[in-house]
Amino acid sequence: MSTLGKLWAGRVYGTNTGNVFLALDEDKEKLSGTFRFLDDQYGAAVYHVEGEYGETISLIGQPKQSREGVELGELTIQGTLTPEGYLKGKWESTLGTGGLFSLYPHGEGQKEAAENLAGVPEQFYNQNIQLGALILYEEDIRKLIGHVLVDFDSGRAIVTYNDGGPDVTKYADDFLKNPPEAAELKYLKIFVQEPDAHGVNKVVTVEVSSFGVNEVRVQGVRESWVIGKANALASAIKKNESTLVTTYKKFGLNLNQFIFLAMLVAIPDIDSLANRGIFVASIFILLTAFLWIHSKFIPNAKINLTKTKASAFERVWPTLVSWIVAASASLAAALLFKWLASDSP
Repeated sequence: MSTLGKLWAGRVYGTNTGNVFLALDEDKEKLSGTFRFLDDQYGAAVYHVEGEYGETISLIGQPKQSREGVELGELTIQGTLTPEGYLKGKWESTLGTGGLFSLYPHGEGQKEAAENLAGVPEQFYNQNIQLGALILYEEDIRKLIGHVLVDFDSGRAIVTYNDGGPDVTKYADDFLKNPPEAAELKYLKIFVQEPDAHGVNKVVTVEVSSFGVNEVRVQGVRESWVIGKANALASAIKKNESTLVTTYKKFGLNLNQFIFLAMLVAIPDIDSLANRGIFVASIFILLTAFLWIHSKFIPNAKINLTKTKASAFERVWPTLVSWIVAASASLAAALLFKWLASDSP
């Protein structure tokens, strides 16, 4: 497991409020360090904390120092790492006090942005690029995380994924060292941020979902970097795109539109009014059914971590299935027309 990070600062809420600073001496699975709390009402308090870092962060704090006349109890802290890289959770003490906390990382020796000037930026830029249907395997995800981290000196990538249960959030290096056991993931998000000019964070998010939207989002104060980063990521991911599936998802597949237009042209060749009605209704049901099958059984993203690299067949099968679906719709429409036209008086 990778390190958690040694320096954290933030706020405490609940029965007591104030600023907190957590300095960890050991920041791997076994944690130890000093927790300093500046209470808005009772002043400063210092705790020695020990605990563990796993799926959650658990710390027990023993009081070491407080303002004269202020009693401190043993402190229990339970937190989780958010998709944005923050620590959030709850705290309580043996005195009956308790509440919530939010801590934010501060890298020791962290490189300061050259343009980290006072004041607000003139403008804040966002660039969102929607991606097509994707097929990602372990090697693709490793490369994608590497592409995301380009231009970031101190930011640590955070991965959030869903393998059929609740969402799980980990640092990217933890995720790659200990990938989920599920054959396929339903959802994957890669997130990284770090301070930029004017004290504003630059942020990159890549979000991939089996039956949702695949998207690259970049935010920052430099327009050229924001646009360039977003387009560079989109270009890097494009080789994992299934073009035909993407067209189907966006436009309902042009061949199906052609079938609908052909239906309008062919209707006059069916003399019976009843057969015309049957033909139109059948084509509508047919196209709707095939669109539904395609949307339900051909995912917008296939995310597989059980294999390092996909075979040629595994990469081409969604496109192959799309062609089969389209060809089946065309054949069924043609056979239906032939039967109804020959049955007309």
